[in-house]
This record gives sequence, structure tokens and C-alpha cells, in this order.
Amino acid sequence: MIDTKINVDDLINYSREELLSLWQKLPTRDKWPTATKVLIRELAYRLQEQQLGKLDKNTTVSLRRHMTTFAQSLKNGKTSKKTKSAKKTILEAGSQIRKRWQGQEFIIKVLGARSFEYEGQAFNSLSAVARAITGQHLSGPLFFNLK
Repeated sequence: MIDTKINVDDLINYSREELLSLWQKLPTRDKWPTATKVLIRELAYRLQEQQLGKLDKNTTVSLRRHMTTFAQSLKNGKTSKKTKSAKKTILEAGSQIRKRWQGQEFIIKVLGARSFEYEGQAFNSLSAVARAITGQHLSGPLFFNLK
């Protein structure tokens, strides 16, 4: 782990040896970038990840899709059409999700962004709730018709 007290803006003042030393403290098996500018950018990203937490899966997928489109447009020498992000359903705390499945109606309370309650038990994802209901690993948003 990198010392989280390091200021990201200060990385540009580090020598290459110091940067490589920081890279070796990361919990990664990736080979360090050869270009110093890329090394600084990667270290800054990883440091921010430690300080602020990782991006959620939806954001990561969306960024990857946009970057793939952008890279393809650079390769072709053209600007491409805008990549559309998947619509995201926002569930507000206090709302309920109702699902009829196999003749039964299930009611799930939304407690927060990633917090749900079903039959008095707390869950961190809709997929976990869907698994509790069906006994199978399913996409929660698909099961509850939110996607």
C-alpha cells in the first residue's frame, strides 16, 4: 500500500526511482509503465483509489465503453458518434420495489443507494435479494425489471 498522505500533485516532483519504489508497494502484479508520465498518472489514480475508494462497476463499464469508442475514433482518424451510456434507474431511500414471482408478491424496501431490506433482513445489492427469493444467482436489476 502506498502512504495515503502523499499528495497526488507532488508525484511530478518525484524521481523515477522514487516512483518505481511507490509502484512496487502497490497490491498489483502489473508491470510498471515504461513512460514516466504514464507511471505518474497510474500512481495518481491508484493513490486516489486508496484515498477515495474504487469506482463502482457501472461507472467502470461506462468509462471502458467510452474509451473503446474514443480509441477507435483515434485509430480511424475520425470523431465518432457519442457513445450512449446505459440508462440508470435511481432508487430513492424509502421507496419500495414490488415483484410478482411464482404466484407470490415480494416487497423490497429501498434503504439507500446500495441498501435494501427484504423480510427484515438487510442486503447490499438487488442481486443478493433476488438470490434470497429464487435461490439462484440472478441479476437483481433484471429480476426486478429495472434494466
